[in-house]
Amino acid sequence: MGVSYSEIIERMRWAGKLKNDSAVARTLGVTPQALSNYKKRGEMPTDLVLRFANIYGLSVDWLITGEGEMYKAGRGELSGKGYLYAAEDTAAYGRDVRPPDFSALTPDEIIYVGKLLKVLRSPNKSTSVAMKYSVDALLRASEAAEAPEEKE
Repeated sequence: MGVSYSEIIERMRWAGKLKNDSAVARTLGVTPQALSNYKKRGEMPTDLVLRFANIYGLSVDWLITGEGEMYKAGRGELSGKGYLYAAEDTAAYGRDVRPPDFSALTPDEIIYVGKLLKVLRSPNKSTSVAMKYSVDALLRASEAAEAPEEKE
């Protein structure tokens, strides 16, 4: 069982209520020609599928297979924002996000921050994008786990 990228692109069009493949390409930040080439070759960079899923709050499983729940669980927090949480939740996109105070890091934490930076700066874009989304997911899960305790 292989992945049909033309079906994935069709699901992207449908889920995003996009008029044509050119609109999908604009949403993904690629040229229409690049998207057409992905369709013809039957392959697409993983980070584009992850990006689209995050933009619209879609389940990656649904986007790839067409089966299961269309939207991610817990989508409510991000629904309607229409942007990537990992890459675009920055001051450049109108939000004043201040970096954490790194002077309070322990030596072990500094080592792991360095390792994380090495992965994020690697030439393999798919790996770095996947890592960004994973870190964001872990952060959201951590914050969600702390939230009920704060309410008590």
